[in-house]
Amino acid sequence: MERPPVFSLDVLADRSLVKDIVKGVISTIFFHRFFPTVRPKTRDLFDLTLPVVDDPELDEFINQRTNVLIRSIETSAGVGTKPQRGQVAGTGSTAPLPTLRSPSDVNRFRVYTVEFYERRPKKNWFSKAEENVCWEQWMLTVTVVSARTDADRAKLRTSMEAQLQAAVLNIITTASMKKDHIPPITTNEANPFPYQIIVSPKGETWGARMGIFSN
Repeated sequence: MERPPVFSLDVLADRSLVKDIVKGVISTIFFHRFFPTVRPKTRDLFDLTLPVVDDPELDEFINQRTNVLIRSIETSAGVGTKPQRGQVAGTGSTAPLPTLRSPSDVNRFRVYTVEFYERRPKKNWFSKAEENVCWEQWMLTVTVVSARTDADRAKLRTSMEAQLQAAVLNIITTASMKKDHIPPITTNEANPFPYQIIVSPKGETWGARMGIFSN
């Protein structure tokens, strides 16, 4: 079976803005890959205006998955690592990190995977079962950095905004140019392509995968 394309994104966040930044990125992905007819909305973060899908069920699902990350950060406080500047430990990411004079327990990172599926008839002589086949993956690496001084917080804010803007522009460019792999819509269901969001702390498998959503 042909492997789906994988698109990688990196963002930087302090603890107070992790949820907002992650939601901003994931919502932008869904804005460009969510096919039901919905009303577009926007939300402001830093000096950026980000797209949002006006769908309560999707919004709740994204909230659930980002809350998993928040709980993980809270329970693992004080066990962060300190990678070398410019390298996110354990992820292979080369996203630039700000040079802080007095960093605290920095660089707690998590990986999100957003996956989109199509339903295909499963080859089975005895039934007409279907299977979900992934046609696209988005990998989001989140580096959590804490700053102690006002000067460091200002630097961190600038870096967070720059990386968020770069991630959003990457999504827009990729979603606009990479379309040939998107399957044809062959169903009358409101959402033709099921999706799921997987949270994997430190690049490892975290718990059980949440069920695939199709509404």
